Amino acid sequence: MRKGEQTRQEIIRKAAPIFNQRGYDGAALSDLMRATGLEKGGIYRHFESKEQLAAEAFDYAWKLAIDTRFEGTQDVPNAVDRLKLFVRNFRDRRAGLVPGGCPLLNTAIDSDDAHPPLRRKARRALDYWLDRLQAIAEEGSEGVRSAPPSIL
Repeated sequence: MRKGEQTRQEIIRKAAPIFNQRGYDGAALSDLMRATGLEKGGIYRHFESKEQLAAEAFDYAWKLAIDTRFEGTQDVPNAVDRLKLFVRNFRDRRAGLVPGGCPLLNTAIDSDDAHPPLRRKARRALDYWLDRLQAIAEEGSEGVRSAPPSIL
């Protein structure tokens, strides 16, 4: 990875907690500058706007959250147990996530009345989450339908 791309990723990583905790309007440029150690020009050399940075910070935070929530589920053969693991991960696995709580919930609330690009990202993230859970549930119900009849 080139130095410019490394810097860009580092800005996203450091900006994500600020946007997640304070929201789009509450994330002041001065806070972003302090967190990244860059001046305004250093940040905007890598991003066209604060909105673009917020969108990419959401993507970063959401990927951490969704990967943590589904971690290990691909190794569980039973759909019910896979869903149980998902719920346990949701409840118990907070370490390593972006501070401030659920980025989906925070962004959905923050962008409800403003910031259409962030609202669209939150909507797509929710749809993705629901689609993954639905796929597990459908896989489980197909297994039930194709299971051999019970002797009882």
